[in-house]
Amino acid sequence: MAKEIPWDEQTDGFISDIDETVTGKYNLSLRSLLINPNRYLNKKDLAATLSGIRADEASYFDSLLENLKDEQARLESEMESMTAQYKQIDSVITNKSAIARVPYIKPLFVSRSPDREESIVIDKYEESMDALVGKLVAASNYVADVSATYKQYTLGSWIFSGAKNHVLTINPPASPVLVIENSRTIIEDMLNDVETRAGK
Repeated sequence: MAKEIPWDEQTDGFISDIDETVTGKYNLSLRSLLINPNRYLNKKDLAATLSGIRADEASYFDSLLENLKDEQARLESEMESMTAQYKQIDSVITNKSAIARVPYIKPLFVSRSPDREESIVIDKYEESMDALVGKLVAASNYVADVSATYKQYTLGSWIFSGAKNHVLTINPPASPVLVIENSRTIIEDMLNDVETRAGK
């Protein structure tokens, strides 16, 4: 049985593309390095190899994004709107939590059980949502802001923790730019981990 890869399908495709450059230059594959880093920790000149791979990886992703300038502009406009929506909704949640004396927190991490969650995804804030937020807060032990960030923008998401958890999320825009940058972050984080393990 093949070893399960620790990344998504899109990232797998990018790794295959980068490997076309990496494999011939460094006598190892990026895929193999990321899946089984321990195999390479004692490799001679590993620090120089990692530096070269990072440069090739950066060049690859920079080239992809260079061809998506219009898409990046569109995404940033949508993200500005999403951040404004986040601020509006967060203000409502904060106020209703304070009135109901329900703790409102911004945790580093929340362990979640999908079978105990009901997800509510919205496109934008509407005044009629105030009543929904009020009911969610009233049924909660606490409210957690688990929003994600992209550059200077906020992708709004909140957990209302109670007998059954409810997750309210603003629907994020679909964009190839987000896919590319997500994969870039995954690969760079894994390369950082290899570097840390090697003690470089």
